[in-house]
Amino acid sequence: MGDEESKNPRDAVFTTALWDGGFSLADWTLHLQRFTEHAKLLRIELPSNFSQQIVDYFLEVEKKGLHNLSNEPSMLVRIECSHTGKISFEIRKPEFRNEEIDAITIPAPRWSMKINGTKHGDWKPYLQAHEMAKKRGADLAFHVHDFAIVDADRAAPIVLDEDGIAWVAAPSEGGVASITLQTLVSGLEAAGIPVQFGRLNERLVARAVEVVAIGSGIGACRILSLDGEALGEGEALTALCQKLLQSHYQDPATWFDVRLGQ
Repeated sequence: MGDEESKNPRDAVFTTALWDGGFSLADWTLHLQRFTEHAKLLRIELPSNFSQQIVDYFLEVEKKGLHNLSNEPSMLVRIECSHTGKISFEIRKPEFRNEEIDAITIPAPRWSMKINGTKHGDWKPYLQAHEMAKKRGADLAFHVHDFAIVDADRAAPIVLDEDGIAWVAAPSEGGVASITLQTLVSGLEAAGIPVQFGRLNERLVARAVEVVAIGSGIGACRILSLDGEALGEGEALTALCQKLLQSHYQDPATWFDVRLGQ
């Protein structure tokens, strides 16, 4: 089931992971854990041969001569399970990665409390948000609800406050749990940057030293402006996130060969 066809959030559950061009996915254990949790919230039952279907897909990709092994995180694979149990795949390249970008704000799409924050079947508003950003000459759309940033299309915002705390939208705000953030938290805190979950309101963003968007596809991108207004001039958090992610993806333990099963 494709993104544009689905209108009911309980129609599907999905995740998008970095692919090495062969048989390995980055942070697949974390992706699978989130995938399973979200499927449960959406009342979607994963097929018993889910893992084998993933292996079979990459075997087919290999047969078609589409394997292209790379040590760099340059390819993404979207894995979706419909409410009927059908598994579908889509491979694509990120549009940009580890760049300085501009963002806009748009009203956040809202569903029920159980649906908010899941990777569900009604993803069209996120795709439309991205298209709207491009039409306005920007790269990313931040979703705003009740005067606070809760999420972004294809990314999770991090706001570095003047007191040195990195703020991320709390789950109660409706943002999607970020796999990339999970891999960064320990490194950020080891560098003296505590990560707090809370409300990314206008005042916090306006006084921010730096705003970064992170995601499997985009890496860590510094946000230069939001709705045409310049944001904080800091660059250290972005550089640190990029350094931590580079080290993370160079670690063989990050990559899981799907042929090994779970």
